[in-house]
Amino acid sequence: MTIEANGRLCKCGNQGCLEAYASGPAIAARAVEGIKAGATTTLPQYVAGDFSRITAQVVYEAANDGDAFALDVVHETAKLLGAGVASLVNIFNPNVVVICGGVTQAGEKLFGPLTLEVHRRAFKPAWEVCRILPGTLTGTAGVYGAAAVFMQRTWGAC
Repeated sequence: MTIEANGRLCKCGNQGCLEAYASGPAIAARAVEGIKAGATTTLPQYVAGDFSRITAQVVYEAANDGDAFALDVVHETAKLLGAGVASLVNIFNPNVVVICGGVTQAGEKLFGPLTLEVHRRAFKPAWEVCRILPGTLTGTAGVYGAAAVFMQRTWGAC
């Protein structure tokens, strides 16, 4: 899903994809870019100065510990992800949107601003009935999904 027409290059080859901003590696990359640009942060202390070891989880940990820059990265991620979710809510009018993957590790620091952004961008009747929840299969959701598709295609049900 494109969220910025001329945005960051995505692994898929497109520009401005949500994945290029809100995935774990993208969150880490944005944090490293900020550090290299001179952001005041304690993030390098979490990885003994080795920027290649900064992950989204490290950013979340620093945000939880009160690092203002890391919290800004989390909030920016929430706004970008919120823009994507709002588009889906406006198009499909779901009752529930489940956010999966490592991004859920940020907890309420992500889900609070994400929900506010969806409320800001989505049609009121759509977001009033839609809940935004973290997935419970954080590391294995893809495996379960693949198994469900296999079962459905092989036996016609799951």
